[in-house]
Amino acid sequence: MHFLLLAIFFSSCIIVTFRMYSILKIDNLQAITANYLVAAVLSYITYSGDFTLMDIPFKPWFPWSFFNGFLFILVFFVFAQSAQKAGVAITAVASKMSVIIPVSIGILIYGDYINLLKAAGILTAFPAFYLIFKKKDRAIEPDKRYIFLPLILFLGTGSNDSIMKHAQKYYVGDEYLLFLGTIFAISLFIGLFFMLYKMQKTRQGLSIKSILAGFLLGIFNYSSTYFFLRGLSVFESSVFFPIFNVSIVSMGALIGLIIFKEKLWWKNWLGIALAILTILFIAFA
Repeated sequence: MHFLLLAIFFSSCIIVTFRMYSILKIDNLQAITANYLVAAVLSYITYSGDFTLMDIPFKPWFPWSFFNGFLFILVFFVFAQSAQKAGVAITAVASKMSVIIPVSIGILIYGDYINLLKAAGILTAFPAFYLIFKKKDRAIEPDKRYIFLPLILFLGTGSNDSIMKHAQKYYVGDEYLLFLGTIFAISLFIGLFFMLYKMQKTRQGLSIKSILAGFLLGIFNYSSTYFFLRGLSVFESSVFFPIFNVSIVSMGALIGLIIFKEKLWWKNWLGIALAILTILFIAFA
């Protein structure tokens, strides 16, 4: 259980960090790229076994780490585009509703155990997501030309979680830190490509403030992903993913209220109550 709680804590730290980026005028791309550098280095240096970088491409889990690394940063860019083109509300719901993919795979393919309470908890998670992100003002109808973006986000996030669970279940074994480090390293190289392209195109220089902010984010990112993987090794995916996602959504709402003084209305609080009910259902199951 402590792995799950630590994963939730450090993921909540990431939420606060990203919220502060907009206040402190941090360059997101530079910070996120620097974050992958720190996360990769931490993963490799904390691995207790013997390895060389030349051995990594021959590991049985390497193809899965490549897919995860690519999806990590791809989903980030799709999230940004979807928020700008299709709307923040639809984007948020699409990213969190993606939990249905690994949960369904866990039950249908891996044979995860399911009973009435677990089923009720999983189903309750979906209206909880919707209500927590529900805005009081009527949303503007999104441009239908961009409706594919939330769909890609839904599939990308769900696929990323599912691939990580599959690799952890069948290939990773005791090398989860090497697996993590390789995922982060691949995301780093992809981020560097886009960052250098943007800097060359806009004639923008490196921001020391953004790089340092990225280093802090990297510590949180490494910690949250490490404990996320450790939690996956203990819990069934049909239990872990709903609890983790609902908890992050609930923490995000509470952090916004307490730290950033963001307003919540009764439907948001109803969503938080449903989220708590979801966690209780699955815990008692």
